[in-house]
Formats: sequence, C-alpha cells, structure tokens
Amino acid sequence: MKNLFTLIVSLIVCLSGFSSLSMYAQTSNDSLVRAAAIVDGLFFDKSVPTKSLIPGESTIAILKDPEGKKVMAVYLPQGYIMEESIVNKAIPVESVMYSQKLLRDYEGRKPQTTYGYSGIGVTVGEPFIDFEYCDTENILWNNEKLKDKIYVINLWQTECGPCRREMPILSTWKEKFPNVVFLSASRHNAKEILPIIKQHNFTWTHLQEATDLVALVGQQGFPLTIVVDKNGIVRFAKVGASEENQAEAIYVIEELSQN
Repeated sequence: MKNLFTLIVSLIVCLSGFSSLSMYAQTSNDSLVRAAAIVDGLFFDKSVPTKSLIPGESTIAILKDPEGKKVMAVYLPQGYIMEESIVNKAIPVESVMYSQKLLRDYEGRKPQTTYGYSGIGVTVGEPFIDFEYCDTENILWNNEKLKDKIYVINLWQTECGPCRREMPILSTWKEKFPNVVFLSASRHNAKEILPIIKQHNFTWTHLQEATDLVALVGQQGFPLTIVVDKNGIVRFAKVGASEENQAEAIYVIEELSQN
C-alpha cells in the first residue's frame, strides 16, 4: 500500500512539472525564433549586432527561458528613441519562442530608475555650434566662412576601424555633390592625419585638432556624420558607418541641394 501511495505521489509530481513546462512548450511544427535580446519590449535574434542594441547609459539584465537559455534584457535610458532601422529588425512577438514568459520576466526585472540619455552633443533642428579650426593646409574654417552653404562634417579618429573603412565611400559623396562643402574633423594633427587619408583615399577637407567638434561624439563612439543646411541648422546627425546611415545622409544632402 505504501509503495502504491509513493507511486501515485511521484506521478502527480511528474504531471505537475509537465503541466508547468507545457505552458511554454512548442511542437516540432512550430517555426519560432529563439530571442537573443529584448530591448524596450522588442525581440531581436543574434543577427542584430549587440552593440547596436545597447546605447550609452542602458541598464542590462540576463533572463532565462524555460529551457535555461539566456536572453539579454536591455532597458533604454529615459528619452532615448531607437532608430527606425533597428526597430525594423525586431521579430514579431508571435514569432518568438516563449515570448509571453520572457515579456513577463522583462517587465518584472525592469529597474525602478533608469539613467537619462545624454546622446551626442548635436541636435537635429537646432543651430550647429560655433567653431574655428585650421585644415591640414592651415586654411581657417568657421561658421562665417560656411554661411549660406550646405556642409557635411565627419568626425573620426585613427583608432576607429569603421571610420577608416567608410573613407573611400565618403569621397564619392564629394564627387556627387560639388556644391556641398565636405569637412572631416579629428583630434589629430596634420602629421597624424595625412598618412591615413592618403592610405584610404579620403578627399574631404580635414580639420585638425578640432577638440570642440570631437567632443560632440560623447559616449556613442565614432564616426559621427553631421549635415548642416544653408542657414546653419543641423538636418542630420548620426553615429556609425552603416549603409543605412550613409543612405539617409545622402538623402538629406540631396533634398537640401534641390532647394
């Protein structure tokens, strides 16, 4: 009798465990995606680079799905808005494995306070900062010289691989828009700049030791590309050398050039 009772109890425990797991179970016919990260309630898989999902001042936690697989939970700083190009890569909730449990855990781990987003030091729709720097030929450039002109500034540094890789691409912009002024700026001096721009065929005008401009990059990293209209108003400002950013910058330049 005692053995029968033990068997019944064991069976109940097993069934109970199976029932709790079955809340999240899937059949072999399900073509669901395993999430690698949740950001602002959106799911992403491993195809999206982690760095692009974690802006400065984010808070991160690690979740686990019912199978014990880790999922990164990213809580964005207050005021930060994800780029549309990133949002478009999110996976629909209904296509994600264990999505409902992960969302509950995500909300449950949400920090009570989050950092404010400081972002880059330039804002689209506002005037560009006053500056005055010499290029590698010791020609002085400032806001007054660029008055009534469309100009583009690319901020880079020697240690930045993506900066170097996009240099030949940026040079084609200068050829495409002859009436636009193209400036690059870095904290380096002419002796440091010249070998690099020669190696990568970077044909823009290069401002040297441009510390105030470089400070605009903040914690977001290099490169930072800025487009300013004829009235000195910033019309584009984004960090990164992605094809999406480059295409968007070109679109803005084209629109401004037609006016």
